[in-house]
Amino acid sequence: MEQFMESLQAAMAAQNVYVAALPQWVQLWMNWMAVCLFLGSLVFAIFKVEARWLLLANLILIVATMALGMSIGWNGLWGSTHLVIWTPVVIYFIRRWPLIEKRSVYGVWFVLALATMIISLIFDAKDVAQYLLAA
Repeated sequence: MEQFMESLQAAMAAQNVYVAALPQWVQLWMNWMAVCLFLGSLVFAIFKVEARWLLLANLILIVATMALGMSIGWNGLWGSTHLVIWTPVVIYFIRRWPLIEKRSVYGVWFVLALATMIISLIFDAKDVAQYLLAA
C-alpha cells in the first residue's frame, strides 16, 4: 500500500508539472471544466438524474485519468479518458435535451455542461490524434 501511495503522489506531482506547462488559456479552460462539470453536477445531483450521471462519470474519470497518468505518464493521451467516459454522457444529454426546461437555473447549467463536454471532446480528439500520429 505504501508503494501505491508513493506512486500516486509521484503521478500527481507529474500531473501538476504537465498542467503548469500548458498554455494559460488551457489551464483556465480546465478550471472552467472543473467548476461547470464537477461542481455543477455535484450541486444538481441531489435533484436531477442527468447531473447524477455526469457526477458518476466525473468520479470514474478522476480514477481513470490518474490510472492512465500512473501507467504511461502525462501526455497527449490524457484526453482519451474524456473520449471514453464523456462521449456516452454527451449522447445521453442530447437524448434528454427535449425534456429539459432551458429557462431554469438547471437548464442553463445543462446547456453549459453539454457545450463544455462537446468542446472538450473536440480538443481531446485532436490531442489524442496528434499524439498517436507523432508516435
